[in-house]
Amino acid sequence: MVREKKVDSSCSQEGAKPLLHLATGSNVSLPKPRSGDIARKRWLLLREILRSGFGRGYGFGFGFGFESGGQLTEEQTASVRRFKTFNLLRQVCFEDHWKLKSLGNINNWCTFVMQLNNSVEYSVNIHHLERQLTANDLVGFNNTGNICVWPAEEALAALVLSDLGTYRSKWIMELGGGYTSLAGLMLAKYAEPFAVHLTDGNELSVEDLKRTVRLNELSCYIKCSVLKWQDVAARSPPEQAKIEYILCADCLFFDEARSALIDTIWYYLAPSGEALVMAPRRGRTFDAFREKCLARGFNVEMVTRYHETIWRRHKQLKANSALYDEDLHYPLLLRLSKKTS
Repeated sequence: MVREKKVDSSCSQEGAKPLLHLATGSNVSLPKPRSGDIARKRWLLLREILRSGFGRGYGFGFGFGFESGGQLTEEQTASVRRFKTFNLLRQVCFEDHWKLKSLGNINNWCTFVMQLNNSVEYSVNIHHLERQLTANDLVGFNNTGNICVWPAEEALAALVLSDLGTYRSKWIMELGGGYTSLAGLMLAKYAEPFAVHLTDGNELSVEDLKRTVRLNELSCYIKCSVLKWQDVAARSPPEQAKIEYILCADCLFFDEARSALIDTIWYYLAPSGEALVMAPRRGRTFDAFREKCLARGFNVEMVTRYHETIWRRHKQLKANSALYDEDLHYPLLLRLSKKTS
């Protein structure tokens, strides 16, 4: 069963700044992916990061911010990163230096702030990816979510923060959350859930997450784990069919990963639970994932208008920005649940 639904909510816009810088290697090449054109562009982007020599001036965040000069290639210009943000999230310096003394380099920390409804602010402290990366760090699993915060992650965080009561006393898991796992971390701090399990397929990102949770006043038990969807043997039997809310932002772009992601959601999702999957349409990518979810036995609801400020910003960009491409940049929401007999 597929239903399309529009859901209204309200919140305010807030300016955004570049989020982080990535130290890079040089003279490194990456293999071509086995999937579609958008995925190929993302891998080309990662290759350029490694080969460019931009170093710490190679700025990442909501936009590229090429602070050391350097020219955008045609592939990079076509990338989804040409679109910056829905203006709900900003980054500021972390100011509590006393707390940081036991946690390493102050330059590796920042605070992400999301503002809703003109007055309410939500913030989490985040450990940066300030390290020298090699091709081995990036090859073998999709790691584009570990270099920046993508708009789908911003949208998912805004969505869950707009309805905190829904997640109170619930068991929550985020899949493929990258180095921020922003939506899951925000819920761990503000929703008073039963427990939150933050996961990613990249060991370096999980190391960052473990540092991050030490510097946030969280309201629940929290766990950070490496979870590669195709590794069935590594799944956690105590959590099988126990997770009441599964969160996933912008993880659909590799063809070979979709079935493993769906199986992972099915394995962990409680019979009465719900998975929130946020991603742009990207040609047939989103629809192919939705069709696989239906074939697996999920109830599937697609929501196009899930947050009023994001919807308004989307309409403005669509009308006025030559860089904005709805197919690549506007995240759609899938709500997945298991069919009841």
